[in-house]
Amino acid sequence: MKDYPVRTVDQDDGPGGSSGVMLSRIPAEALQVRTIDPRLRIVALVVALVVLPVAYIAAINTAIRHDQLTFTAGWTDPGFAGWTVKASAGANAFFTVSNGVLSLVSTTSVTPQQFVAADSPNLSQVDLPKYPYLIVSVKAPAYFVAARIGFVTEQRGLALVLVKTYPDTNWHTEVIDLRFFGLADGGPVQMIELGWLGVEHPAPVGTLVQFQDLKLASLIGGSA
Repeated sequence: MKDYPVRTVDQDDGPGGSSGVMLSRIPAEALQVRTIDPRLRIVALVVALVVLPVAYIAAINTAIRHDQLTFTAGWTDPGFAGWTVKASAGANAFFTVSNGVLSLVSTTSVTPQQFVAADSPNLSQVDLPKYPYLIVSVKAPAYFVAARIGFVTEQRGLALVLVKTYPDTNWHTEVIDLRFFGLADGGPVQMIELGWLGVEHPAPVGTLVQFQDLKLASLIGGSA
């Protein structure tokens, strides 16, 4: 196999030393690009197709552990009265309310990063500094859509507080500390958005995400 000459510098470190250029030889095989073991290719493919979708948590998930915490509600909206539908360009949806459950259903295919949502009426009367925890239960199709929750304020516009996929189709209760987003500093809140967006693949017509037990609360025994 052919060797390749390489220019190197020879430096004499002694007094009055001089430098010169010399040629050395590097075996050709040392310059060849090494290929990936086929077995490693298979492992990488399995990780990409199986592990990554399972581990996918989209963008924002600041929900806190709440198993041992106790809250008192300062505002709740079990009937979702006066809520309206909102959607990004190209998407559309409607919602129904039954037994305290808001069901948000797409009437178009929802591509990745498109969203549909239900917007609350004006919430400027809600005392967020006193009740800075958002609590809501979410039920969504596993993986291919993400729950999307945001707050709209006069100063900041829309601030997303949760964008999250789930590993199953069970109910999941989220407790979010709104102080993390600077939303409990006394500024008025215009509305809450409860919705969902497409993830990786388009969500088909009729995709359903549900919300219930929505409230703003304070932590008993903790700072509010």
